[in-house]
Amino acid sequence: MPDSLQDIINWAMPALLITGVAVMAARAIEEEHHSISWEAKKPLIEKYGTWAVNQAEAFCPHNDVACVEREARRLIDTYKQRRAT
Repeated sequence: MPDSLQDIINWAMPALLITGVAVMAARAIEEEHHSISWEAKKPLIEKYGTWAVNQAEAFCPHNDVACVEREARRLIDTYKQRRAT
């Protein structure tokens, strides 16, 4: 157990800095995650929905718009089929 306030501060400052760096890295990775451009993604979102396009984008290779469209269509068709039963 820490003996003084200075010991607590000496422990907390590096932990705070490490947490801050981890948050910044996570945000940087999240922003660079998208595999297709917004111009190609927007019509697909309008047609199939955000959820299906994001799931398909995570599955498909980088910059493969045809794959994203095919997978989004498959996901939506499967979703609608399961909801109908």
